[in-house]
Amino acid sequence: MTLPRRVRRALENQLQTANADLNRQLQVVLQETGLELGRQAEHASDHNVQASLFESIRKLRGAEAGFSDQFARSLEATLAALRAPRVSRRLEELALPAQGLSLVEDVEMDEGAVLGSIAARGDSRNSLALQLMGYRFGVLAGGPAFDAEHLPLGPHALCHALRSACDWLMLSMDARLLLYRQFEKVAMAHYPALLETLNARLVGDGILPHLSFVPVRMRAATPGIGRGSESAAAVATRSAPTPPAAAAADASPPPASIPPVDGAGAPRTADAPRESAFAALQGLLARRRKLLAKLRPGGAEERVREPLSRDEVLASLRRLRGNGGKHGNLADIRQTLLAQARQMHGHGVTLTDADGDGFELFSLFLAQLQRELRAGSPGHALVDSLKLPLLQLALRDHRFFTDAAHPARMLLDAVSLAGARWLGEDDLDPQWLGLLQRAVGTVHEDPEAGNDTFVAANHALQGGLQAAARKNEMSERRQVEAARGREKLGLARQRATNEIQRLVAGRPLPRFHLILLEQAWADVLSLALLRGGEDSDGWRDLREATAAIVEASATPIQSTRDPAFVAKLQDALGQVGYHAEDAGAIARQLANGRTEDADLASRTELIVQLRARARLGEENVARTAVAQAPHNPAEQAAHATLAIHADGCWVDLFDPADDSVVRRRLAWLSPRSGQALLLNRRGLRVAGDESLDGLARKLANSRLQLVESDIHPAELAWQATMANLSRIAGDATQETAHGR
Repeated sequence: MTLPRRVRRALENQLQTANADLNRQLQVVLQETGLELGRQAEHASDHNVQASLFESIRKLRGAEAGFSDQFARSLEATLAALRAPRVSRRLEELALPAQGLSLVEDVEMDEGAVLGSIAARGDSRNSLALQLMGYRFGVLAGGPAFDAEHLPLGPHALCHALRSACDWLMLSMDARLLLYRQFEKVAMAHYPALLETLNARLVGDGILPHLSFVPVRMRAATPGIGRGSESAAAVATRSAPTPPAAAAADASPPPASIPPVDGAGAPRTADAPRESAFAALQGLLARRRKLLAKLRPGGAEERVREPLSRDEVLASLRRLRGNGGKHGNLADIRQTLLAQARQMHGHGVTLTDADGDGFELFSLFLAQLQRELRAGSPGHALVDSLKLPLLQLALRDHRFFTDAAHPARMLLDAVSLAGARWLGEDDLDPQWLGLLQRAVGTVHEDPEAGNDTFVAANHALQGGLQAAARKNEMSERRQVEAARGREKLGLARQRATNEIQRLVAGRPLPRFHLILLEQAWADVLSLALLRGGEDSDGWRDLREATAAIVEASATPIQSTRDPAFVAKLQDALGQVGYHAEDAGAIARQLANGRTEDADLASRTELIVQLRARARLGEENVARTAVAQAPHNPAEQAAHATLAIHADGCWVDLFDPADDSVVRRRLAWLSPRSGQALLLNRRGLRVAGDESLDGLARKLANSRLQLVESDIHPAELAWQATMANLSRIAGDATQETAHGR
């Protein structure tokens, strides 16, 4: 079926965008799979298993381009069939002719189950983006919106393409299952960002550019009843489990042409999107409470209590801050707040739904964040001091939970970095800590913890952090340039040494003259290589001079060199930093060979001076030699993995002695010389193994891990909190669907 030109152009843009992103991820998937297969082969006790693993590694090696091409062809075929009839896979199975019962290999069932689980998780974690994309692809197809199962670039399509690419690669089933797990770990972790990019590209192509989705929050329709005084019927309705069919219907976005409305049928206000996002979080919390109530029966409180107004809650928190001292965890703060309110009102009180959910969500987030921080670190103390001000703000402004760019979230994210478990002691810059402390101090000066205060504190903090980032970037750039210079110097020194060894070639040179050649004269040759390279006249001239020096030193017959030749050698030695007197003495010894008088005292003094002198590039000679190939497939795969990160990446280094971890910047590495450069967050060089071979061995032995994205602890904690809530909510939904 021929597609319209505009549709074809939009689909080509989608395919180009997807391939550009997925190709990079697939390279990492194959490399990580090879690395893991190498580890398994190293520890395999059965010879046949080990041989199978090695065969899989052999197939993976060099197959990146073909694998990616096969994957891309499968996606292209899915896009090309955009307007083909859509039939559910389950219906296709039902439509197959009955052929009696047959046995199915367990491995085939395992493969289908693994891919199905990956697709299902990708669907549940990206439901909103997939729904928006489904509507836009529906426009391109000229039909109804696509669901996740039939969406051309949806998770099911990606898993189908992955299986097709693995069929082309002809891997063993164990290797395929391992590759599928690596795909979920690497590629599906970046899938949300890809969906965002694909949706943005469709918007740029004019496909439903104003489409947005705000889930409608159903409200009780009981008139005349204020907040906190709901009828028993309303409470029962709110607490009752939602039937699966109704839940599915509620999850469907409204058509793009129909504006979202509130429960009363009025158009939604500008604050509605963020409040609806918070309502979605409240739904997750409600499912969590429901599941916990089943696990702990009898814990629910049935008495109806008067709800506290938000003003009373904020006033109580303000008083708690004014009292000073430590306030314990958020559960203690909540109990203290309710106890004080009970004394003031003379009866038991409770929080409103929104405030109670805000308390609970912030408590879960903070508890997860504390697990991400190192106890006793500066960041741990600063985060703890922000606990009450952030709670005040979060209860007042729910955007704290729904907007990662909220000033308070950005401030917390920056402060949490100072407490990261993987932060090294040399990462703690006093100026950086001063910026964080001043920002936290600004927040503490406002007893109300107003939004404007966080905006001002974050604005000042981000300005300082940007200046510090530029400073660190400049430091890193200087360190990388210095490392490249050391590499060039080391390679030049190695080449000069090799040239001297070639010319000597076992000839019987006196020990004294050999020392002069290998130490003093090697500096001269190294400098000539650095300046002009091997094709320069200067290098060729000095090679001839070196050959003459070796000939003079190896000849037992005494001869006296032309003074011009001695002066030439003296001038060359002077260019590498030798004083005129020392350069003259060395030049005469080199030029005249054995004719120089055998003054033992002067020769000994000259050798002492040479050994005390730092020689050009000598400290890098050992590291500039190309590293030997690793001794096992795991280390070979680790070398290949590190080689693709030559432009720099973050790595976590693990110390098994004390089970600690420190994050470093692998700013530069060179497969040519085997050198690598590790920096701290301040852009300063750190002590440690700086060879590609050493880092590859650590990676193969799980003592080093590549960091895909350098996310701060606060953002990691929020992602973990959302993942836990989604998982628990999914468990609760499954129990409801099964009638438990």
